[in-house]
Amino acid sequence: MAKMTDDTLLKHLQANEDDAAQYVEAVGYARLASMREYYREPYPGDEELDGWSQIVTSEVQDTVEWILPELLDVFTTSDEAVVFEPTTQEDVQGAQQATDTCNYIFYKQNNGFLTLYTAFKDALIAQNCAVMWRTCTDQVREVQKVNGAPIEVLAMLEAEGYEIEAASPVMGALVPLFNASVARTVEKKKIRVEAFPPEQMIIKKGWTSPLLADCPYVARVMEVTLSDLRQMGFKDVTAAELRASEDALPDSLEEDYRIQRTEGKFTEDGDSVDTEDESLATGWLRIEFVLVDYDGDGIAERRLIYRLHDKILENEETDQVQIATTSPIINTHRWDGMSIAECVSDIQRLKTDLTRAMVNGANLAVNPRKTVLTDANGNPYVDVDDLLDFRVGGIVRQTRENALSVEPTPFNPGQVLPVLAYVDDMAEKRTGVSKQQQGLDVNALRPDRTAAEVMMTANAAKQRVKLIARIFAETLVKPVFMGILKLLTQGEMEPLAFRLRGQFVQYDPNEWRDQYDMTVNVGLGTGDKQQQIGVFTNLLQTQMGLAQSPFGQLMIQPQHIYNTVAKMVELGGQKNVNDFIANPQGQPLPQPGPPPQLMLEQAKMQQQGQIKQMELQFQAQAAEMDRRQQAELELIRQRAQQQTDANRQAMEAELHRMKLAQEAEVQALRAQYDDARHVREMAYKRWEAELDASVKIESANISSKAKVANEATAAATAEIGREVRP
Repeated sequence: MAKMTDDTLLKHLQANEDDAAQYVEAVGYARLASMREYYREPYPGDEELDGWSQIVTSEVQDTVEWILPELLDVFTTSDEAVVFEPTTQEDVQGAQQATDTCNYIFYKQNNGFLTLYTAFKDALIAQNCAVMWRTCTDQVREVQKVNGAPIEVLAMLEAEGYEIEAASPVMGALVPLFNASVARTVEKKKIRVEAFPPEQMIIKKGWTSPLLADCPYVARVMEVTLSDLRQMGFKDVTAAELRASEDALPDSLEEDYRIQRTEGKFTEDGDSVDTEDESLATGWLRIEFVLVDYDGDGIAERRLIYRLHDKILENEETDQVQIATTSPIINTHRWDGMSIAECVSDIQRLKTDLTRAMVNGANLAVNPRKTVLTDANGNPYVDVDDLLDFRVGGIVRQTRENALSVEPTPFNPGQVLPVLAYVDDMAEKRTGVSKQQQGLDVNALRPDRTAAEVMMTANAAKQRVKLIARIFAETLVKPVFMGILKLLTQGEMEPLAFRLRGQFVQYDPNEWRDQYDMTVNVGLGTGDKQQQIGVFTNLLQTQMGLAQSPFGQLMIQPQHIYNTVAKMVELGGQKNVNDFIANPQGQPLPQPGPPPQLMLEQAKMQQQGQIKQMELQFQAQAAEMDRRQQAELELIRQRAQQQTDANRQAMEAELHRMKLAQEAEVQALRAQYDDARHVREMAYKRWEAELDASVKIESANISSKAKVANEATAAATAEIGREVRP
């Protein structure tokens, strides 16, 4: 067979595009309806409900927003959402490096969280999501400072492609030296992973699987500028050629709706904003992955083709489809599935109608309809303008009594609320998003419910969400990471250097194979972390028990213990495991010990020696304690004797002092007595002398027989006698 010409290939591509676009356009109506329900847009015909409730309930939005956090938590709680497993012993190091590098590229070089968030949300709302990975080249300007460089060095830098931006001579140098600033623009390749709107993805009509690796035709139709094309390397494209490349889906309603939500208007043809600057001219680029026998060997090969509508820009052979898609609910034997929005669409419409009926009933109960009496010609007896005036306390003029009456409207919310609860139960059964999962179930706190019962109920409610996570892992995340690995191992990537677990590493993807077994770490979500930690804790205890058994070296290795503890650390919310425990991989095992019987005998001897040593130590301690006690008793005795001697001396001194004081007092009394006795003796002697004198006088008077009664003398004598009387 002859090689296919570019014109024939172009017609083949356009035919595949037209055929696939018709089906994608039909799917677009369902996507548009789901997006409108998510954003609670009015239903068709609501504009005619003037004066009635136009509320739109939020079942679609609530369900999507409750499922989304748990799905993201599954893939972002670990640094290794995907693990490449080696198939041979020689692949162990390469598989680990591929795991680290692919996770780094997805989550760090690209905003992996935002990519997953966008893709998951698109799938939950619009049936499908679309993620593309590709190699792109960035223009990076490198600037260096050169100090004290001779003219030869600057010339060599110019030969290497550097431009001298500024240079100044070094003053005082013996030879001409310069301080210069040099720069050059280098191209660096990187892998870009992005989630794009699903309406830009075109898949062959009738394809039967969300896995696109074998699909005959997959394309992305994206709007680009002329500047974007030139950065991709297409230098010969003109602005006119780009503007002539139209959209494959010009009537894409969901794309127009997205633009309306963000810009407040629909797209318009003939946009003239980019006419002044041709680099901003826009058009639609097709990136197509097609199976076609281009080389004429009779076997269809996969081709990667960049083209405008009527011009092929690049055509090369490839070994993969760099686009992945998925749906939360897979329709068997079809590539397009069902969205969560579709599952609850009719429930939202039903609950919207019931809620509107309840609100309208409340409004009518508060503001009932009026009955106006008219004459035979239909003229009312009430001023209608007054009725239409809803001012508080307003008047209503009437020309006839009882011309105005009120038509009562009963309000029975009790009949509607059970129906609303039934509708909520329907939504829980369809989506798995329950009140308990949202923290709204009042029965979860009943005292008669055990923790195990509550946990079982919560786990049962999460089964639908877990299934969606597994579908996303196998049909979206796994193909994306496998595609990243293929791009890394094509031989065009430079060695990658980045920081991993606190250390700087450099890996060369050219040393890896492009095929490893892959495991996607799909966790069980936040609600099960405590349960998982309990499981791994029991596993660690089992491993430690086995390690001490005779079968320990056969069943348990240090890496097993490390994996268990590392998983517990990750479940605890810490991503950098090496901050808490070192990886024993590559470290030599400890030397085996002696036989168990010998170890037992040695342990017994060691134990007996320890017991004997403890006895000797006890005896020594007892002797030391006895010596210390005797010394303390002797010290107490000496202190008591010293205290006794001191007390005796003090007592003797006190007695001597008292004796001296008593003797002094006796001497004083004796001296006082002697003084008193001397006074009395002197007084007596005076009395005796006076008496003697008186006797002599009385004798003289008697002798002279001249007895004269002298009262004064007698009184004086008596007084003297009283004074001298002892």
